[in-house]
Amino acid sequence: MGAFGNFSASSQVSLGNVKQRTAHETVAEALRHAILAGELPGGTRLVQSELADRLGVSITPVREAIRQLATEGLIQLDSYRGAVVLTPAEEEMREVYDLLLTLTPMAARRAAEQITEAELEQARSLAREMARTEDVAGWVLLHRTFHLVLHSAARSPRLLSIVTSLSDVAAPQIALSLREDASSRPWIDAGHAHLVDSFASGDPERAVEAMLDHLQYHKRSAVGESA
Repeated sequence: MGAFGNFSASSQVSLGNVKQRTAHETVAEALRHAILAGELPGGTRLVQSELADRLGVSITPVREAIRQLATEGLIQLDSYRGAVVLTPAEEEMREVYDLLLTLTPMAARRAAEQITEAELEQARSLAREMARTEDVAGWVLLHRTFHLVLHSAARSPRLLSIVTSLSDVAAPQIALSLREDASSRPWIDAGHAHLVDSFASGDPERAVEAMLDHLQYHKRSAVGESA
């Protein structure tokens, strides 16, 4: 497996059918998932030819996918090493969480006012699945989908895009923390159930408070300080 650790296309996303989306979008999704789940850890050098062979595609979609993930802040393009999975510095992680703590309340407030029963049920189902999942990689991807469901209810595509991009930068650190110490998992999983209840209450301020508590915990874990 070389520098790519446990990363494999089949474990993350189906690459067999690219008719419904472009090859570079499919490759980008596979790489994004592997990075967020910590299967391609920070500092990993991404060799385009090796990735193309692993994913069963030509180099062109791999090159395009790497450029896309570089704009998302997940990959650094280095003139000497080429494409490298980004390892955010502590100061960058602090900035990411400060931005999330500023923007996410806006999304939570709007979402609590507009979320549907179908979206709430989807979030509940994802929260239950997270609580049952022992695999960290699978948990991290469920966690991403869970927050996408809640933030999508704000009906603000641009805000969703910004918050999701920031959350993706933070996700590998969450995966690393859970691999090093899984003792916090029950508390975090209970927090997801509490988040759904707060959004279901129809009280925007309750949803904001629950989301801020959730983010503040992850910020403390990432940079060792409160918000």
